[in-house]
Amino acid sequence: MRVLAAFALPVRLAAVLVWTLCGLLMQLTLFPLTQRRTHRNIVAFWSRGMLRCLGVGITLRGQPTHAPALVVANHISWLDILALQAAMPVVFVAKSEIRSWPVLGWMVALAGTCFIERSRRSALRGVHGALTAHLQAGQSVCIFPEGTTSDGAGLLPFHAGLFESAIAAQVPVQPVLLRYSSVAAAYIGQMNLLQSVLQIALAPRLCVTVQTLPLLASTHATRGQLCETSYEHLTRALYNAAPQ
Repeated sequence: MRVLAAFALPVRLAAVLVWTLCGLLMQLTLFPLTQRRTHRNIVAFWSRGMLRCLGVGITLRGQPTHAPALVVANHISWLDILALQAAMPVVFVAKSEIRSWPVLGWMVALAGTCFIERSRRSALRGVHGALTAHLQAGQSVCIFPEGTTSDGAGLLPFHAGLFESAIAAQVPVQPVLLRYSSVAAAYIGQMNLLQSVLQIALAPRLCVTVQTLPLLASTHATRGQLCETSYEHLTRALYNAAPQ
């Protein structure tokens, strides 16, 4: 199996490079000529294609809302962004380091991502205002309240700060559980982006499951309550779905 994966590696990496260039071309030529709804369709199409280039299958469970919502997901890998964009139209909040990634950082920025500097607590206020504006404009926004990635076996503690945006915009919270068929997807420790890409491209039959859970109303709720309830629902879904 490792021999087959090694033969597949150069093909997958070539496909990733070509599809990345196609994505840049689509953003430079199509985005200026089309409306925001079309942008979301282009991003979803490109994200599904990139998952295929990497050899990653995707399974969708549940029904994402078509109304604006604060999407709350567990965080395992940079692949999470591709999987969620393939499954639903969302704008992301991401760590500021991603902006400096070669090519991918620029593309993520063009897609409307809000970047946050985790070392600056004061940066949260500006991001909160941007997220509220997106939600009030009818766009769903995705946050990763763990603040960093894990191996996917469990959930790290959630940070409640960005849940305030759902209350301010009067939109529900949509918990979404991400599960990968292999720990090869995890972007953790001292791993860099290139190492992660190689590990994913070498993984046989890697698949991600995107499971949307029932909406949580933000009316009359505090950000702490929304944070705690989201954590409970995602934890329950994670362990119910875990193999016995």
